[in-house]
Amino acid sequence: MGRWPGPQHLTGMAAPMAVWALHLLAVYSLQGLACAEDWQRTRVAGLEAVTWWLLALTVAALAAIAWLGARARRAWRLETTAAADDVPARRRRFTAAATTILAVIAAVAVTYTAVPILLLTTCD
Repeated sequence: MGRWPGPQHLTGMAAPMAVWALHLLAVYSLQGLACAEDWQRTRVAGLEAVTWWLLALTVAALAAIAWLGARARRAWRLETTAAADDVPARRRRFTAAATTILAVIAAVAVTYTAVPILLLTTCD
């Protein structure tokens, strides 16, 4: 019962999009705090310190989404050997495939959210 829900469950299926939503929330919250508290003035290796934090959050989110997508793909491949009349196996295969697709969509969304981090200064 203490295991992480697999891609065959609705919670597991929604997990990639939840990671994207948490990333979006964290990026916008941290960026707003940085502007309000003047954190953007600190520079590290040529970039603002906040930019490094945002990039670290982005890498962590992409790693989590990749892990969830890999688990879903593995579960989908395991279900390909199920019989055609095995309805529960077909349902698990569908949800695993949907989770894989959602992981790809979530990775694109995180990347799209992260592009302004590299192109703009924090408080423009």
